[in-house]
Amino acid sequence: MALVVLLVIARSIVLVFWPQSYFDSDQAIMGLMGKHLSELRAFPVFMYGQTYMLGVEAWLAAPLFLVLGVSVMSLKLPLLAMSLAIAVLLLRTLEQEAGLRPAHAAAASVFFILSPPGTAAQLLEASGGNLEPLLYVILIWLTRRRPAWCGFVFGLGFVTREFALYGLFALLAIEASDRSLFTREGIRRRLTTLRIAAEVWLVVQVLYYNSSAAGPGTTVAALGTPSNNLLNLAERICVSPSTFLTGIGRIASIHWPQLFGTPSLPLLHYGINSHEREGMRGAGIILAVAMVLAVVRIASRLLKERRWDRQYDFCAYLALTGILSALGYVVGRCGTVGLMRYDLLSILGAVGLSAWFLRTERSRTLAAFWLVLIGTWSLVSAVPHGRLLAEYLQHPPVGPKILIAQELQARGIRYGTADYWNAYYITFVTRERILLASYDYVRIPSYMQTVSEHANEAVRVSRKPCEGGQPLMAGVYLCPQ
Repeated sequence: MALVVLLVIARSIVLVFWPQSYFDSDQAIMGLMGKHLSELRAFPVFMYGQTYMLGVEAWLAAPLFLVLGVSVMSLKLPLLAMSLAIAVLLLRTLEQEAGLRPAHAAAASVFFILSPPGTAAQLLEASGGNLEPLLYVILIWLTRRRPAWCGFVFGLGFVTREFALYGLFALLAIEASDRSLFTREGIRRRLTTLRIAAEVWLVVQVLYYNSSAAGPGTTVAALGTPSNNLLNLAERICVSPSTFLTGIGRIASIHWPQLFGTPSLPLLHYGINSHEREGMRGAGIILAVAMVLAVVRIASRLLKERRWDRQYDFCAYLALTGILSALGYVVGRCGTVGLMRYDLLSILGAVGLSAWFLRTERSRTLAAFWLVLIGTWSLVSAVPHGRLLAEYLQHPPVGPKILIAQELQARGIRYGTADYWNAYYITFVTRERILLASYDYVRIPSYMQTVSEHANEAVRVSRKPCEGGQPLMAGVYLCPQ
């Protein structure tokens, strides 16, 4: 357990404690929500400017801002704590319910514990709903015999990101397979689960209509026509055989390799400020062999035994959740595979498949061979983490946007406008001492009003040269407002 905790901290330390490593304006919006909440200036429910993505991270960060101050570190510490909770829950549940030895439980969980830098960055991204679905899926399983709690977890998970649906569907499939779902008690449990989840959804909607939907001094009217995640989910469903088959191919050839860090790519590809790379040529083949071997041996064991061991349940639940998540990505995006965050639950799918293999495999030789393959993948994933940490300890890369903020502070500039990706980032890292309103994508309209009130001292931060402007730094210009 101590080793697992240390590994999770080690693969997270740069991303949490160096603000320039992986941070952008989307995360800054969540940070500003927490700051406004801690100062009682606003009551955010969903992410500013949206009608979905529950602001759980802002609520968790707000008390830390009061104690530790407003910073990227304070914003991401709850995500680190959540990561530790997921790792510990996986380890303990695989031991207690799947009957694995601690070492085998850790080996199966290594896809989360030692996720490669690009994926670890996604899991520690404070943008509202990357990491939380993994925790909700595990908690849905652990509370399955307590329907009220299960409903609360699912309801909270659904209003955070609809990905919690995959966990519920997987649970229903497991209960249907052993027919416990069709008993009077089983029906009562799941109806209670759905009722509580619906109540959670309704409560959140009521809170939303009384929230500061777009920052201090705003209401839901600032967003125009209201919507919710149910409507958003329905609008994104795309059923087309041609896009489905294409999407499956892209999941297998593009998404999964990047999710598990096998292709050799610069960390900049994943948005991490670093000169290092992750992955290794041939690593994808190693991982593919391990996963195919696991599937074949599990299927062989099931056909041979022709019975279902209850210790397979949790493993199958995780594996099925991962499968549903990947299929949902294809259907929900019309076969387009782009942002990694839309299917992070495949990590749990790999954990479940691995644990299932270790639980069923009787051949020590095959089990040892499989562990060698996974150990090789773990090494491929761990090495870039070590290089990233060494880079930040010895010669930490400069954060360009932090340099812009420092230049603005040195010139005594407090108000201005900038593009979205500069505006809210700089506003958050300076704790609103410099207030930049976004001129292209507005999430906090009150900033524009404040800048207008100080028009005589406001500037425009531009990426292009402008008439009457001056260079602020390479590629950035200070222009008249």
